[in-house]
Amino acid sequence: MAEAQNTGKTLWEMLQERLHGRGNGDGAALAFGNPLDLRIGSPMAMAFANGAEFAGYNFSVEEIRQYVRRIGGQEFSFTDYVLRGVNTKTFDADDILTARVRVLPNAAGGHDALLLRLYDEFAFAEDFLELLKDATGKFEIKDDDSSAKETFTRINDLRQSYETAVLVISETTADGKAPPARTSTLKLEYWDYWRDAEIAPGKTAKEFLFVEMKSDTGWFQLWRGREFFS
Repeated sequence: MAEAQNTGKTLWEMLQERLHGRGNGDGAALAFGNPLDLRIGSPMAMAFANGAEFAGYNFSVEEIRQYVRRIGGQEFSFTDYVLRGVNTKTFDADDILTARVRVLPNAAGGHDALLLRLYDEFAFAEDFLELLKDATGKFEIKDDDSSAKETFTRINDLRQSYETAVLVISETTADGKAPPARTSTLKLEYWDYWRDAEIAPGKTAKEFLFVEMKSDTGWFQLWRGREFFS
């Protein structure tokens, strides 16, 4: 859409118009952010460097989610590839490992990828929302067994949350587009955090934590992970 057409519209309104209104032709398939050029059902290689817990699983793309947020009047997007891992030893339908590869553009014109696992999820809680709005920008996770604390801080020292409109794709065409009938939409608010985690004596790596809240239900999900190795 031209910039003039977007003036005064929210991201959510623009997404709904893109999906249901003009600009999509007569049910034409949608183009979307797909930096890895994958399709629903595509296999995803999982290097051992990502962690031993992923060994013994075959992963494929179950869903693709394009997030769009607005910062300083400009739109920025990133893409989540939702992965379904099948245990290659049992092939048990109940023994499934779910993960996400989050692909974000970087300053060099390429992209960075993170491998995320669902750490926790729960219904809306006012006290938890207040914790996310804490002026220090810190988020602490306490180990129930050892009482050790892991402290995350907001990425780039920001304080405000992000509001984002999400296009959820559950089927793709051969040329990598999304049939409108096989897509849905979400409105989310999220907070991003990171910390320097020790991975070996004297060696650290960035660990990330994303807290998402569904705008319609208040349902929280916490996604946690590090750099993705393919």
